Amino acid sequence: MPEDDTLENPARIAVLMTCFNRRELTIGCLETLRDQAHFRGEDLFLVDDGSRDGTGEAVLAAMPGANVIRGDGSLFWNGGMRLAWDSAKASGREFDFYLWLNDDVRLAPGTLAMLVEDADAVAPRGTPVIVAAALTEPGKDTITYGAHVRPDARKPLRLSMVAPQGRPTPVDTVSGNVVLISAAAEAKLGNMHAGFEHIYGDLDYGFRARAAGIPMALASRLGGTCGANPLDGSSLDTSMSKLDRLRQRWAEDKKVHARDWRRFVALHGGKNPLTALAHRASPYLRILMEKPNRHASDVIEV
Repeated sequence: MPEDDTLENPARIAVLMTCFNRRELTIGCLETLRDQAHFRGEDLFLVDDGSRDGTGEAVLAAMPGANVIRGDGSLFWNGGMRLAWDSAKASGREFDFYLWLNDDVRLAPGTLAMLVEDADAVAPRGTPVIVAAALTEPGKDTITYGAHVRPDARKPLRLSMVAPQGRPTPVDTVSGNVVLISAAAEAKLGNMHAGFEHIYGDLDYGFRARAAGIPMALASRLGGTCGANPLDGSSLDTSMSKLDRLRQRWAEDKKVHARDWRRFVALHGGKNPLTALAHRASPYLRILMEKPNRHASDVIEV
């Protein structure tokens, strides 16, 4: 593990993770984190949300100094990350930054140093700033996660991902896979919104940061790999018949992702009272009209 005193401007970073029954994925992620500059094993705060496959034990075996916090299986991603963040703050340690890290990410060498350098380039150390890294599908050039801009102010929930430009690039919000958040930004914004169960807490955080005037950027280079969520068997699976996709969508509308989407629309969809109804109906209309779901899928240069 690199010693922080070999760095020109070392940073203390609390790494925040949550996991559930993905031991191999989680350990694989930690293997790519272990030798990153600025990282210390004792600054890892990982919530094992009731895993039955020994994930928490495997993490402690790989990194004995890590902080493994036990959940009861009801936290999902947003709840787990909130608990990890609260635990880091309750540790009494002084951190310069917090890093959101998904356990299915494989970090490229030097990613943590790049994020710190880019954050320092965007805003002086000790001031509010957020920097996210773009990730690609393993073995491909396709960007799967990163940061987003709103191309059309009239459509506040229509997002496009941004490709790395070789320099920190201003953005409107971030995906939570690899995100560096300064302690000063957290002091201003607090934790993720408790109203979200699983998803959209990251996009909401970025929108809140933008509204608060906190500088937010996509990192200058790619940060590693992370596979996109599979579509097989979901209402987005175009190999299924329209009727089966509609039935699947009706079932999905009662589950956690749809509940979080409705909360997200209510918070960030604008003042038009018909917005919520339009977004509720749009997945069904896209299936009937055979239109692809392009939410946050377009990648642009800005």
